[in-house]
Amino acid sequence: MKTCECQTVNADDAKYCSSCGRRLPETVAADTKPTQVGSVGVVTAAAERRRRIPFVVAGFVAAALVLAIGLTLGLRNVHITINTNKLVSVALPLNVCKTFVGGSSDTPANMPAKVRVDLSSGNSTKLAFYSDNEGLIEVMAPTGWNCSALISADGSSSIQVAPLGQANISDESLKGLKAEVITASQTSACVGCRESLACPLFVSAANDYQRAFQKSCPTTKPPSETETRITGNVVEFSDPPGVAGDGSPSGGAYPALGAMTYFDDLSGDGSWTETCVLPPKDSSMCKAVIANFVHRYEKR
Repeated sequence: MKTCECQTVNADDAKYCSSCGRRLPETVAADTKPTQVGSVGVVTAAAERRRRIPFVVAGFVAAALVLAIGLTLGLRNVHITINTNKLVSVALPLNVCKTFVGGSSDTPANMPAKVRVDLSSGNSTKLAFYSDNEGLIEVMAPTGWNCSALISADGSSSIQVAPLGQANISDESLKGLKAEVITASQTSACVGCRESLACPLFVSAANDYQRAFQKSCPTTKPPSETETRITGNVVEFSDPPGVAGDGSPSGGAYPALGAMTYFDDLSGDGSWTETCVLPPKDSSMCKAVIANFVHRYEKR
């Protein structure tokens, strides 16, 4: 029912008062409320964003964990070495050794006073070059050492460098001596010489020796000797203290590090080898000596 201002009661669907003719007010249902569409939409969007925040954070955390686990597994077997021994270019003095020559036609060569080489800064002031008087073999060794060389009539040659006051090493085995020495030699064109020298370390040399002499290699590599094949024609080896192996000499109180080459080309310069025997504290110096020898003679 609608009640007019004049207190006249009218029907619900009446628009004007039946008594005074005034316009009657519209009836609003008690359970009807205006809908705030815009406000509700804003509130709903904000709530949705707040609801998603934990899921986003959880996703970032999970991704970080996966990355960390992957790096851990991937780097588990990776060894990272930082080398602080930077190479420096230095001109080392060249010492010409007293040389015993077997061929009468051999004459001393005009040798340079210095030889330039790249070395680690720690060894750049501790080493010098030593050579026979024809320059057939040049080796690095500690500065201030004594040296002697031999050139045979067949063209083979050798050199030995040792500390002042130490007797020359005449035997290939040091037999437990605390001797320090660096030696090098080359077989020249002597086929049997180079095959017998290299056959313990090169299968090709052992096969060549077998074909030439109808017998197996006369020497074998000791089990405790280790070798590293640099190329098909170059091998580096190491004889532990007390082990007489391919190091010439070896078997002393200090390890013997060495390198050897072998080419089965008969027109080549034979087999070349070097041995460095120094105390363990000077192992880096021995490695530099051997590396330089390989660099010089790996293709001879």
